[in-house]
Amino acid sequence: MGKNKESRKKLAGQHQALEEHLEKLAKEKLKPIESQDQGLIAHWEKTVANCRQNIAKLERRLSQ
Repeated sequence: MGKNKESRKKLAGQHQALEEHLEKLAKEKLKPIESQDQGLIAHWEKTVANCRQNIAKLERRLSQ
């Protein structure tokens, strides 16, 4: 498989992971503040940030 094809495949996976984690994050934040799991929210926020960094890196790689 070529490098561009592999990068596009990874990029699609990162977009899917980003959407899933954003949905989980939104669902947790909709709960009343007393029942929100702040550790879980922090974890998903870090995961979302990581996905966005990976997406940016893959997009730069594809544009070269």
